[in-house]
Amino acid sequence: MIRSHHLWRLAGFAVLLSLALVALGVRLYFVQVVHHEKYKDIAENNTQRIFLREPRRGDILDANGHPLATSFPVKKVFANPRFIGPYAGDVARVIAPILSVPEAALAVRLRPTV
Repeated sequence: MIRSHHLWRLAGFAVLLSLALVALGVRLYFVQVVHHEKYKDIAENNTQRIFLREPRRGDILDANGHPLATSFPVKKVFANPRFIGPYAGDVARVIAPILSVPEAALAVRLRPTV
């Protein structure tokens, strides 16, 4: 036999649990809908950053201190031909003078291959 105070306890627990779930739902709404842009910016900042690191290797010297091997900084340019698509000629025309490379040779290298 269930006593009346047990029913009151059960009802009170059910009400508290319901209130907790409603509060959780309200919090989720605010995080996902109201503050969406704020948290999107935070997530993008955490996952998409550009780190500029320029390590300098040490020179290899002989017993007299003369360099046997040294490192020289170089710059690299990367392009994905799939993203350039039919604009390979236009891109080559703009970039060729900057890179000091013949425009025709650059256009051939920028054409997408299957």
